[in-house]
Amino acid sequence: MSLLTPPVAFGAALVLFVWLASGVWVNLDAHARGSDYPAVWGVFAPLSGIVLFYYLLWWRRGRSREYPPSRWERATAIVAVAGPAGLVVGSLVSPPDPISQLTVWPVAFAGCLPVAYWVVGRGLDATGDSYISGW
Repeated sequence: MSLLTPPVAFGAALVLFVWLASGVWVNLDAHARGSDYPAVWGVFAPLSGIVLFYYLLWWRRGRSREYPPSRWERATAIVAVAGPAGLVVGSLVSPPDPISQLTVWPVAFAGCLPVAYWVVGRGLDATGDSYISGW
């Protein structure tokens, strides 16, 4: 019996999509905050959790946005927030088997999209006064 069923393949493709969206969001955000090399942030932040946490918790904090977030930046931020949230929810409601988690995760991801839309909508405002923008 093959483990690569259509739901597992869809879950694996969704993992790659969320990973790519995270990199695009970091790239767009770093560009809006005046980074000289936003593409470097966009490539290395999703590859390394250490670089991503450094970017989110340290580098972003001291720089204000030069212009408000675009529609693409909001969309990628929604996917980047809903992906890990769906992974956490999916791991809590599915058996501790990675294949089962890959089949449950797309449903949990879809359920987390409205919450992520609300969080990003409140967090990526143009003034920069919110908690997420002020990181």
